[in-house]
Amino acid sequence: MKEIPARWKWIALGLILSILFLSSDSTRSYWKKRRYYSHLKKQLEEIKTKNKNLKIEIERLKNDPSLIGEVARKELRMSKPGEIEYRFVIEPSSKN
Repeated sequence: MKEIPARWKWIALGLILSILFLSSDSTRSYWKKRRYYSHLKKQLEEIKTKNKNLKIEIERLKNDPSLIGEVARKELRMSKPGEIEYRFVIEPSSKN
């Protein structure tokens, strides 16, 4: 029988070890955690951006009284003294 060259033995051993390493749970777990880490990193950047925008809005509300009035009228449905507010109520239709 013909002897297999040492080079081919090392190549076969390397392939077997690579297959075992790549199919192990620890490797899959590593890549799963890495994807999750990337997801969290992206979420953190979005939250930082949102936080920055909220800080800007807070500063605007502190320094601009007309903006405070606008927000109060829009979000809290407040009105100025002596102002008449009209509200239209739409009844839901009773079609069968």
